[in-house]
Amino acid sequence: MLKKRFDNIDTRILKALQRNGRLQNNELANEIGLSNSACLRRVNHLEESGVIDNYVALLNPKKVNCNLIVYALGSFFEEDPELKERFIFEVKLIPQITAGSFDFLLKLNVSDLDQFNYIKNTYLNSRLGIKTLKSEVTLKTVKSTTELPL
Repeated sequence: MLKKRFDNIDTRILKALQRNGRLQNNELANEIGLSNSACLRRVNHLEESGVIDNYVALLNPKKVNCNLIVYALGSFFEEDPELKERFIFEVKLIPQITAGSFDFLLKLNVSDLDQFNYIKNTYLNSRLGIKTLKSEVTLKTVKSTTELPL
């Protein structure tokens, strides 16, 4: 059985900040039912302990010409640790890639299929020891969230 990591108040603070990271402390305190100082102490503790890692702006992919999401699944020719390290290094240089692991699974946010093909032909090839590459194109996003279940 998993030990509960946060009390009810911390959980409510984290859920509220996941929905809106721009909440002012007084708005958050009011929503949670705490005094401003108690709420600020808790948020500071969550930040200092690394539970709250960062605050970011979420961009609308369509408004910044990232209309297409492609998942690329691949495998390597052989179990070569140096090639895998080189692959990881190279993949980190491609801004359209937002996730990756396994032999590998990459999520690419690209403007269109031409941009994906350019990235595939330029980076995701046998030069990095890639034997196979399968891609899946997302036709419609039904749900997209950054919230983690607490």
